[in-house]
Formats: sequence, C-alpha cells, structure tokens
Amino acid sequence: MKIQKLAILATVVMSIFAAPAFANIGDTATYKFDLPATASFSSGYPVVAELTLTETASGVVEFTLTPNWASPGFTHADSTVNHLEFVYQGPALTDVNFSQPTVHGADVKTFAYNSGSNMDSGYKSDDQYIAIDWFPHNKADRFDDDFLNSSWTISGTGIDITDFTGTIAHHTAGKPDPIFGIISVDPYSLTNPHPTPSNWVTSPVPEPESYAMMLVGLGLIGFSLRNQKSNNTSFSS
Repeated sequence: MKIQKLAILATVVMSIFAAPAFANIGDTATYKFDLPATASFSSGYPVVAELTLTETASGVVEFTLTPNWASPGFTHADSTVNHLEFVYQGPALTDVNFSQPTVHGADVKTFAYNSGSNMDSGYKSDDQYIAIDWFPHNKADRFDDDFLNSSWTISGTGIDITDFTGTIAHHTAGKPDPIFGIISVDPYSLTNPHPTPSNWVTSPVPEPESYAMMLVGLGLIGFSLRNQKSNNTSFSS
C-alpha cells in the first residue's frame, strides 16, 4: 500500500513539473549582470546592469536595460554600454519584430536575430539568441550615463516571455554556467583583486511557474510523510 501511494505521489509531482508554462500579460523577469565572463569568477560583484522583461500584451515582450551607473566599476566619464546578447527559443524573427517606443532612452543601433548557437565569450545557446548593439563610444548618441536606460519590444505571433526564460547558454571552460545573456561595457574597472572584463554575464532566473510547481511538489511530499508518520503512530498504539 505504501509503495502504491508513493508511486501515485511521484506521478502527480512529475506531472506538475512537466506541465507547460504559460505566459500571462503582466508577467516579468529580471536578470542581473553581476558575474565576469572569465574562467576565474565568484559571486559578490556589483550589478553592472539589469535587464527587465515584461509581457505587455499578447505577442509583445518589452525589454528595459538599466546600467548601474553608480557602480564603482563605471569609473570613467566615457563608459558606455556597447553590446548585449541573450538566449531565445521562439519563432524566427526579422526587423519587423523589433521596435523602440517613442520614449525609450538610448537608441539601439542594430538588432540581430541569430538562428545559430555561438555567442560571445565562447558561450553556446541551447537554441537561438538575439544581439543588440548601441552606438560606438565616439558617437554623440552612445549609451553612456546621459541615459538611464534603453527600452525596446520584440513582438509577433506566438512570441511570449517564456521564449526568453525557457532556454539557456553553456560554456565548457570553467566560466559561469549556465547563463541567460552577456553584456559588453567599456571601460569597466574594479579595484584589485577584482577582475576588469568588458563582458559580464547573468544567470538564468526561475520562472514564477517553477516556484509554484516546486512549492506544490514539496507540499505533497510533506503531506505524504505526515500521513505516514500518523499511520505509524496509530499502529504502534
């Protein structure tokens, strides 16, 4: 009987974790770029920038990149944000799928959809990835501390926020792994012994649905163990 109950419990938990995640309007995910893209790394570095994703409408995901200009790493007046790459697993894109709102902060120079997997710093996406470029540091419209952020949208039939949270990129040479994306800033200098790379990465963020499923699964296991303990107590008495 106990084996049967545990088998049923295992089936229920597995079905919950295997259930597809569906995006809702208003869902968000925030990624913090705080790990240097080098083979020597650890936690505890300042946040270089944050990328926030929001499902604003059906088929529309809004992105806002906010550099941490107050970070001790941005020690030069000419510090700029140059490049961003992040993983993606939705339908193929074109320039039509990309846009910037009227009020958006720093202008994006180029947007590129990549069906391959080879990203910056030797990372490989499990699926596809998107690359964003801002203007060079010698241009007047460069992405420096004159701008608090830069925003854009990616939209199209079948696109939702889970297309950007359901895949990751890997590295095989001891770098932070897995990751969601890579940002390039120049210059970015931290006091020794901290590293001073131009590329920083961010780890994946669990989706809200994952938290919910985990809590449900743990609750079911706890309930089962409590019942088992109660049954053993009753039998002993």
